[in-house]
Amino acid sequence: MGTVIEAVYDGEKFRPLKKVNLPKGAKVKVIVGETIWDLMESVGGIPVNTDIEEVLDDVRGRKRVRY
Repeated sequence: MGTVIEAVYDGEKFRPLKKVNLPKGAKVKVIVGETIWDLMESVGGIPVNTDIEEVLDDVRGRKRVRY
């Protein structure tokens, strides 16, 4: 089982957006995908409480806004 940690890259290091409970020296894997499909393929083993089809239907139904 995995844990998703959101982080920001400052040009040298990844800095978590929230405090994480990891021991010093813990190995982590950073996944940066070009598309949502890359990300979904990479984290396919992480259990989620939401049906992906519901999420995709919601995203598809939203109006796209160009800035």
